[in-house]
Amino acid sequence: MCGRYAFYEHQELSERLTNVAIDADFLQRFRPTWNAAPSQRLPVIVEDKDAGTPALRTMTWGLIPKWTKPGEKPKVTPINARAETLTEKPMFRSLITSRRCVVPANGFYEWQRHERGKQPFFITRDDGQLMLFAGLYDEARSAEGDPLESYAIITTAANGRMSALHDRMPVILDPDDVEEWLDPDQTETGPLERLLRPADDGDIALRPVSQEVNSVRHNGPELIEPLDDEDEASEG
Repeated sequence: MCGRYAFYEHQELSERLTNVAIDADFLQRFRPTWNAAPSQRLPVIVEDKDAGTPALRTMTWGLIPKWTKPGEKPKVTPINARAETLTEKPMFRSLITSRRCVVPANGFYEWQRHERGKQPFFITRDDGQLMLFAGLYDEARSAEGDPLESYAIITTAANGRMSALHDRMPVILDPDDVEEWLDPDQTETGPLERLLRPADDGDIALRPVSQEVNSVRHNGPELIEPLDDEDEASEG
């Protein structure tokens, strides 16, 4: 699964995805986060249907279905969607054909259970480049009638390296696949299934980090600093 992640380098996003429209206001408002958590408003990439190009905007992490009545508290707000059942679940079935998004991240966290408790790990691309998670989004209405956009990150089975921590992981898109994933003309799910696969073992790197990340009150670059053996012992 994916329950926490970090996104602190927007400059890399504009450099790697040159076709994504990022307005100056966003760049001024951007606040890096090393502890992105559900219910927060965070950047996602969607296809701007008017402009016909991908654009960056913020949405709430935790999907609020479009059928939610204005002002009503939704019964569930899933932060993840299982790739294997997207076409079966009513909440996701229509979104996979028309409301796909990309969630940029520098890495995500997962916890390993052991006799001393749960040790957090920070998972990044092995080459240090930006991660691009496959996601789905929806639009409900607030009590005032304003658009309320939200998203969920798609997960798939863990690869061999991740399986030591968890049996699930986010779907990490290759940059070359982003255009296909966001293409509004692609309404058939079959061709997209090949994208919903685990990353290769050699594409990701894992490192233990401080348990400070367990609390959303903590948010700074120290959260992703690797622990040495002595630190791990004291954390346990």
